[in-house]
Amino acid sequence: MLELYHAGLTTCSKKSRLALKEKGLAYKSHYLNLGKFEHHDPAYLKLNPNGLVPTLVHDGKVVIESGVINEYVDEVFADKPLKPADPLGRARMRIFCKMADEYALPATRIPTWTRTKAAQVQAMSAAEFDRVVSETALVDHRLKLQALRGEGFSKKEFDEAYGRMDYVFDRSEAALSESPYLAGAAYSLADIAILPYIHAFREVRPELMTTHPRTTEWYERVMVRPAVQATYQPSDETGTQR
Repeated sequence: MLELYHAGLTTCSKKSRLALKEKGLAYKSHYLNLGKFEHHDPAYLKLNPNGLVPTLVHDGKVVIESGVINEYVDEVFADKPLKPADPLGRARMRIFCKMADEYALPATRIPTWTRTKAAQVQAMSAAEFDRVVSETALVDHRLKLQALRGEGFSKKEFDEAYGRMDYVFDRSEAALSESPYLAGAAYSLADIAILPYIHAFREVRPELMTTHPRTTEWYERVMVRPAVQATYQPSDETGTQR
């Protein structure tokens, strides 16, 4: 039995929800409301001590981190493979998966947390805020909450985030000049890993879609896939109605 704990339309949640749907795998969905800090619940922290989403539970065994979850699922369930067949293709795939975690995700947090968390954090009482920070497992997340409680993120932090966005778009554009998908001729975990960030970045900086035409064409082509539509559209599973 597969169970996925996730936060619906957040970037990392979409990565693993999409991999499961592309594989055609049935799973029990557990939606966590991050605004209500349900990811800080002690029962959930027993599954994922980092207090992050998503978390996969397969026959009682726990796998965390969206990129790791996706590789695990693709390896354990061999039908409809999402890895390139050749070693070079798999290496390219892993480069993009690594880029998603190390460049794209940090870039997303600055504008996204400013938009979705700042008002809530600033409205908390001192005691409530201290409790939320104390329950936050990762130090970089605690520091970001403290920044939002104060004057918000600095211009330097926004500039760094935008530089990371440029990097992801530039590397995607270069790869797509050589092949229809990020890791080669076939759709793969690389495309699944990068897609939620291109989706997020285009809302923050729509001009990037104009300056990166191959990435825009790839984005529009991938977004019409049935599994992508099922993952990215609001639904009961994502905590929102259609």
